[in-house]
Amino acid sequence: MAKIEQLNNKLHQNLRVKPNTDVSDLKEQNLLPLVIAEFASAAVEFPICFVQNPNNQRYQVVALMGIERGENLFVKEDKWDASYMPARYTHAPFGLLRNPDDDTQYGIAIDVEHTQVSETEGQALFTEDGEETEFLKKQKEAMAKYLEQEHITTLFAKELAEKEMLVTRNISVNIGEKRMSVDGVAMVDEEKLNNMSDEDFLELRKKGMLPSIYMHLNSMRQVNNLMKRKAAVLNNA
Repeated sequence: MAKIEQLNNKLHQNLRVKPNTDVSDLKEQNLLPLVIAEFASAAVEFPICFVQNPNNQRYQVVALMGIERGENLFVKEDKWDASYMPARYTHAPFGLLRNPDDDTQYGIAIDVEHTQVSETEGQALFTEDGEETEFLKKQKEAMAKYLEQEHITTLFAKELAEKEMLVTRNISVNIGEKRMSVDGVAMVDEEKLNNMSDEDFLELRKKGMLPSIYMHLNSMRQVNNLMKRKAAVLNNA
């Protein structure tokens, strides 16, 4: 059970953070959020897709982790089985708390009940004088950069949606005699992209969106990677 507390150099002075060796909490998540800065690394492992939030109709960028709902084919025996892990999950056990008086300001929080938190093992968060260690400073910097990237990625998805460039596809695959499909994921309509006017295409280029669009499209080849992993699971069942 998570116990989230705002990080405090007195209350948490003795806390340490161990490396993450157990990702069992991800084994039933077949969609994990991504930001644009991750596209180059993620595209060689996972299909990068878009999913629409039914509550606000906004699109979010995600990595597709499994063919069936409730499966993550990159978690094997509670270990992460890929060369890249989506950055959000490397921040554990830390998180950000929004300032209730100013929604542009955030504080850093920690889950004191997380399996990575210890008082005897791992990286210290504070010195004996209560100063932040280099480890904690780097964690905070990484999370601040990620927050900025989340905003950029949200604008990226919003722009594509407003230009009606996202189309929902059913990804269907045959594994042996079994046919499976992933529903509700969207991708850039490549035909529409290729038939854009010069003016609209130039606008995308000026906004720096084209590299991310093409990395997303190329990443869809990783559906074959998912098929291989799923076939291995079925053969070992």
